[in-house]
Amino acid sequence: MSKIATIYDVADQAGVSITTVSRFLNDPDKVAAGTRNRIEQSMNELQFVPRADAAARARKATRRVGVLTPFLTAQSFVQRFAGIHEILRPEGYELITYVVDTQRQLEGYLSMLPVSGKIDALIALALPIEDEDVQRFASHRIPLVAIEVPHPEIPRITIDDRHGGELAAMYLVSKGYRQPGFMGEIGEPPYSLHATEHRLEGYSRKLSVLGYPMDEEHICFHPYGMEATYTAALELLAKPFRPDALFCASDFQAIGVIRAARALDIQIPAELGVLGFDDIEVAEYMELSTIRQSLDHSGQIAAAMVIDLLKNRQQPVREVKLELHIVERHTT
Repeated sequence: MSKIATIYDVADQAGVSITTVSRFLNDPDKVAAGTRNRIEQSMNELQFVPRADAAARARKATRRVGVLTPFLTAQSFVQRFAGIHEILRPEGYELITYVVDTQRQLEGYLSMLPVSGKIDALIALALPIEDEDVQRFASHRIPLVAIEVPHPEIPRITIDDRHGGELAAMYLVSKGYRQPGFMGEIGEPPYSLHATEHRLEGYSRKLSVLGYPMDEEHICFHPYGMEATYTAALELLAKPFRPDALFCASDFQAIGVIRAARALDIQIPAELGVLGFDDIEVAEYMELSTIRQSLDHSGQIAAAMVIDLLKNRQQPVREVKLELHIVERHTT
């Protein structure tokens, strides 16, 4: 019977200390990329399985699914988590969340998770996945499913952000607005995927086709955060020549715009139409018109894909593209 590899064997073969191997398994972003690669290669060659994880699995066959996300408390992500949990919990799966704060941390998780034995599958939310990441998960037989990640080799749930922008343009023009503008975040985390630019692209293009091209001064990009949205909206709406409607790249931004309009005594929707994107739960409470992308449903589909792949790993890669819908309330 061949010897079972230990952490000492991995450290020796990789030419690093035991502490460094342990750090790779627990805090991979604190390990340099070159060192991570050597440790990963050694684990692969030695067929190493962390001792504690192997023991735990032998005792109770725990099933765990990881969720890799750039945001933990943003409402659009919380609703996806809820959808994932709703499907996984009855099936007896434990949900483990990995929050990405830096590019290095993202790279560390994508290196560590396939070889660590910590999870049986991973759901990635709006994060860039490279070809080598896909190959790494495949070689370790760890199913990888993604939401808003347009990689052709990953089972995924997506939306057409450009079409969302087109829907916004057609809707606002149909409601009689003739000087539409746009609010979007700039400087989003560089390790996340940016849908804002695609939504603006579709919106601007369709407005031009409809004969109402946007004035450049009515396109506002601002740093991430509610206060930044509020401050930017105050500045935009205080201009003598201001838009009569704003399409916001998210409902969260739309709420900041509503607050700014109230501060300036601008009547919504008579003097300013406000249209969001996402349809988070608070949008209904705020009576916000928005574009619904079925957040809970996307999480449910991703979790169902994971369960199917864990039962049968030979399933073909498929993409589920969710439809976008205008939800009219009282801000337009």
